[in-house]
Amino acid sequence: MLKLGSFLPQHALSPSNFQSFYKITASLHSKIQFLSPIMDTQMNYELLDSMLSFNRMIESTPVPPVREFNQILIKIAKMKQYPAAISLILDHDMLGFNSFVKPNVYTFSIAINCLCHMGRVDVGFSVYGKMIKLGYKPDCAVINTLLRGLCVDGNVSHAVKFFDEIVRNGLEPTGVTYGTLINGICKSGDSQGALRLLKDMEEMNVCQPDTFEYNMIIDRLCKEGHVTQAHEIFCEMVSKGVLPDVVTFNTLIRGFCSLGLWEEAKLFLDEMQDRDIFLDVVTYSIIVDFLCKKGEVDEARKMIELMIERGEKPDTCTYTALLHGYCLVGKVSDARKIFNIMIAQGCVPSDVSYTALMHGCCMLGKMNHARNIFDIMVKRGYTPCVISYTILIDGYCKIKKIDKAWDLVSEMYKKRIVPNIVTYTSLIKGFLHVGRFREAFLLFDEIQKHGILPNIYTYSTLIDSLLKNGKLDEAFKLFKTMEASGIIPDIVLCTSLIDGLCKSGKIDVGHELFNKLHARGLQPNSRTYNALMGGFFMYGKLNDAKDLLQEMMDGSCKLDGVTYNLVIQGFLRYNEMKLALSFLDRMVGAGFSANSHTSSILVHLLATNELDDAVKDVLKKFFRFMNKKKLCI
Repeated sequence: MLKLGSFLPQHALSPSNFQSFYKITASLHSKIQFLSPIMDTQMNYELLDSMLSFNRMIESTPVPPVREFNQILIKIAKMKQYPAAISLILDHDMLGFNSFVKPNVYTFSIAINCLCHMGRVDVGFSVYGKMIKLGYKPDCAVINTLLRGLCVDGNVSHAVKFFDEIVRNGLEPTGVTYGTLINGICKSGDSQGALRLLKDMEEMNVCQPDTFEYNMIIDRLCKEGHVTQAHEIFCEMVSKGVLPDVVTFNTLIRGFCSLGLWEEAKLFLDEMQDRDIFLDVVTYSIIVDFLCKKGEVDEARKMIELMIERGEKPDTCTYTALLHGYCLVGKVSDARKIFNIMIAQGCVPSDVSYTALMHGCCMLGKMNHARNIFDIMVKRGYTPCVISYTILIDGYCKIKKIDKAWDLVSEMYKKRIVPNIVTYTSLIKGFLHVGRFREAFLLFDEIQKHGILPNIYTYSTLIDSLLKNGKLDEAFKLFKTMEASGIIPDIVLCTSLIDGLCKSGKIDVGHELFNKLHARGLQPNSRTYNALMGGFFMYGKLNDAKDLLQEMMDGSCKLDGVTYNLVIQGFLRYNEMKLALSFLDRMVGAGFSANSHTSSILVHLLATNELDDAVKDVLKKFFRFMNKKKLCI
């Protein structure tokens, strides 16, 4: 036989917790304000009318049944005036032992729902405990409300334990119960935990997952970058007869676009059409955003024109993606035009819209314009955040106005906005940019004392500065400190170190660091190869240079213009004429140009009388190619 007490966590029915219900609710009651300042006049009137009706019903003889009181409480809760509903319940002791009207399960459910919406899930559990003590059997609606309250409060682990207890004690969860918990687990960032619960849901065979549950898990997987697994879940979903909707496809398209996998994203667009699922404003906005991030703003604008032709109206997100795209390619004046079009079309700019415009102005060094946009944003009622301030701070640092940037940090603290590591990294970079190295390193030490931990970009900024100033030992020491703190170096930082080591003559150390890249999970790029190869050529390690060049050609890393110039100059220096001309011919075929130093060497070479006809033909072919490029320009 099912015991009512089994629905509670083990500690919930202790006498101290039960007695604390009265203390907690009394304290809560004393703090409740009835009318919310954000209510409009009509809602204010409706709330007052509902409360008066409630009081009239109490005074009537006989007292109406509890369902009529519940209806009024539900009406008040739908207005989101949860404190008012709780106040009525507490004023008239509707959950008490000697209540003038006997409550039912729905009365308790309403109270718990209101308390959870007020962020007082702890009091909700006290009401839940009292409900069971009075002999009421909770239904899934009550359980779902408490689970949702715990998840919203960030207590997902407690929600999972509570769920396990009620299932173990005989309550049969519904699809909503599972959906509530899966949603909470996904929002906590645990996609694999959500997947396990989905499998449990299928195995329990009480209810089967539907599109809603699958969508949440696919969304979480995509946000974590696990798009391949998200696609697998999509295929599993379809194979089980669960129909995907526009939300499913939008989530997958966004996931693949975020990783630059446009061809894969297009397959989902094709499947949407095959299933007669129309692209909505979200779909178009994702595509516009992707095109803009690729720098294809003209194509993005055409996409907006297409969506309008198809009867879909762009929203604030769509226009913001486009104006951000224009800002990224330095076309701030075009971004402003889009901003004005957006307003003319009835779309209210968001804080992201203003921030994108600010960022564009900062990129061009137009800090007066950026600050003006910031001030307008504040006047329009948007509260500036750490991101908007950091964009301004970074902009001032880039134009060497470090004192103005520092003033903004003071302004942030006055407004109780705490700068983050991105903010401080911009400031450190600003100090280095104006040659104030001591202050940069003092700030680096100071933020750590206050619990703000440097990230890879903070370390990279300082290490790069040390390398540029010839302080190789200090740079390497800081690199070791970074690794000891648990931060994994990226290929950009390792390339900078290899370059610094090679330029200072420590080729063997640079080569050793290069050989350890794969063990660190890093893939060398053309810049990495060029840095080490330049060192080999500079210090006469010709065979090592040849081996490295062969490794580069055998691998997936393509030779770029820098590589070709480096190799041609290096081989010519050591009289490897045949190899130099071979790579010169390859460079022309690949469409790359010689830099001024390479061109000068080749001009000097052509002027000598010691060349055979085959060599001269290669050189003439090269100079014809260079002249054609100049004419095209």
